[in-house]
Amino acid sequence: MDFVFEIFKHKIQNNEKLTPKMQAILSASLELFAEKGYSNTSTKDIARLADVAEGTIFKHFGSKENLLYASILPILSKSLEVLIPAELQKNKENMADLSFHHFLHHVLPDRIDFAGNNMKIWKIFLTEYLYQESMRDNLLTLIPGALFQEINQLLDLFKQKQEIVDWPNEEIIRLIISTVAGFVVAKSMGLSSNADANVETDHLILFLEKGLQP
Repeated sequence: MDFVFEIFKHKIQNNEKLTPKMQAILSASLELFAEKGYSNTSTKDIARLADVAEGTIFKHFGSKENLLYASILPILSKSLEVLIPAELQKNKENMADLSFHHFLHHVLPDRIDFAGNNMKIWKIFLTEYLYQESMRDNLLTLIPGALFQEINQLLDLFKQKQEIVDWPNEEIIRLIISTVAGFVVAKSMGLSSNADANVETDHLILFLEKGLQP
């Protein structure tokens, strides 16, 4: 079940700052983007499902792309808030003692499961990420500021220990997210040759470790 998707739909429907028509438009956008994909969904489709005039969409949101950002990106941002486990964020000493190897093993398995349980949203994002430059440029803006600072500090620490290459942190983050996202999507499409999911995750972690070695 795509529980983040369902939670956000519920929030839309109960957001008093949105007019009933805006709620209907956002809910319809979520449903259609998930069902048909962003590129295959027209504003006419959205208007029909939301039971509003097409002009109402442009009045409130300006464009279909703005609808994508208003409906999908808040969900992705919420998803990325759990990128680093809460127990690690609370215990700075544990974070300082982490190696890159143990960090990946501590973080990735649960995050891969989380992404797999919310594929409806991630598929929309990844499809458009491949084709829209503006979407690619906005990837890092999805990460909450405080969390982004934590990630930067960790990457700097791993660089000091000479466990990862001395590349810009933004580039390293993009490479990790893109690799993990591709791994999750491929698994969701049945492109998996190993019945043991843990073994595949171990291979992914080894791939990232070797690829980012100094």
